[in-house]
Amino acid sequence: MLQPLQSNTQKKQTAKSTSVPAPVKGLNAKDSLADMDQDWAVELENMFPNLTTVDLRGGYISHSTGNGTGAVETLVEYAGPSTRKLLCAAGGVIYDASASGGSTAIATGKSSNRWQTTMFGTSGGSFLFMVNGADAPIYYNGSAFVTPSLSGVTATDIVGVTAHQRRLFFVLSGSLTFGYLPVVSVAGTVSTFDIGGLCRKGGELIALGSWTRDGGSGPDDIFCAITSEGECVLYSGNDPASAASWLLVGVFSIGKPIGRRCIEKVGAELIVTTQDGVIPLSIFLPIDQVGARGKALSDSVQNEFLTASRSYGSNFGWQSIHYPQGSYALFNIPSSTTVSYQLVVNTQTGAWCKFTNQNAACWSLYNGDLYFGGQAGGIIYKADTGLNDAGSNISWKVKPAFNYFGQRGVNKLFTMCRPHFTASSSPALAIDLNVDFSRKIPTAVPTASPFPGAVWDTAQWDTGLWSDDTEIASWLTVSGFGDCASPIIHGADNGLAISFSAYDMIYQTGNVL
Repeated sequence: MLQPLQSNTQKKQTAKSTSVPAPVKGLNAKDSLADMDQDWAVELENMFPNLTTVDLRGGYISHSTGNGTGAVETLVEYAGPSTRKLLCAAGGVIYDASASGGSTAIATGKSSNRWQTTMFGTSGGSFLFMVNGADAPIYYNGSAFVTPSLSGVTATDIVGVTAHQRRLFFVLSGSLTFGYLPVVSVAGTVSTFDIGGLCRKGGELIALGSWTRDGGSGPDDIFCAITSEGECVLYSGNDPASAASWLLVGVFSIGKPIGRRCIEKVGAELIVTTQDGVIPLSIFLPIDQVGARGKALSDSVQNEFLTASRSYGSNFGWQSIHYPQGSYALFNIPSSTTVSYQLVVNTQTGAWCKFTNQNAACWSLYNGDLYFGGQAGGIIYKADTGLNDAGSNISWKVKPAFNYFGQRGVNKLFTMCRPHFTASSSPALAIDLNVDFSRKIPTAVPTASPFPGAVWDTAQWDTGLWSDDTEIASWLTVSGFGDCASPIIHGADNGLAISFSAYDMIYQTGNVL
């Protein structure tokens, strides 16, 4: 005799546990939430993606005070053969801020604090050349400032500077003309070169850069001129006055640049920050057949750049900087006159994240370390140092990509989540569950308990598992019903080095209604 079929409501429930690795591909602001690989993150704030983990960024400490009362708008390193100094500009004054604590005023009476700079060496020494389009150009020789004698152009029209092929080249404000000095000269007659006939979109010259494709100095080195309308004019050679040695490589459209500090050297690459994202020159001039990827460096966070440029593109403080010691490049985004954040890319993996609560107006390296000038108070901070933000907690957030846990189209009842951390102590964290692309903000702050482990000099020998850090992996209650889910995990910690490696999820399928 045939038995009646069981209804779906009688199907046995099945609890499953799935482990998901940390989102080491970094922040993804481009792809659809429905089709994002599990190694991506929807949000990644103050957590830096490494090869196998995402780690809490370093903190910052106050380095120098007394640099005026407002924003520090220029921060730059003088890097001589035997002398290094950290200089800053604020309140019409240039300070020597090399030593921690206070600063020393070394130049006063300036009309603008927004200097463009380049290091340049001659037989007479090493010089930091500085221009701002409001004051006469100056250079620092390691001990004092000198105002060079320049002819051929109006000195206060010089608003940008770069070094290329043993010459100084200048951006002349309000024009599509650049100036240049004789070889290995920091003074003299400034010759001019007009690129207006090549620029179909008009505008004015914004920035200049120099790029070498082989790491040396030769005829294959590229001179780069960026216009306000997003045209990139490239030349090879070393003498604009000689048609034989100054050859047009091409004119390319790259998107409108953001600010005059839009060019940065990252390894062998020259990158430009534009409204369309971060553009590497190798897109147009690949070193080899596979050198050009045909897309922006910021491809995965393109929407972040587009949104930021539309909202804050006119604000002062946009800047890119390469920080080799930290293996990242940082792009400062001033969302207001008092607040800024940074989009940061791991230069080894190409993974992105966002840093917050570093309200910087400018950035610089000094002795290989990273510093930023504050947007208020005349303070310079040393970044990537310590485990707190000038004594305050570092807030962090990880929201991995939505995950179907191998069963797309099958509803699941999610009940427990276990994040895996390594930390010097057990962090307090908040966790909640986002289901089917929701953006629910965590409201509870459960406490995670450490696994059995021992920190050196605190536990008995031969009874604990010795480790510098403690592995933390506790089951925490969550609640959600849907096809896919993403745990959003955040905290605000002080004094902890935190590394997130994975999370486990328990859910039920079958009769879950």
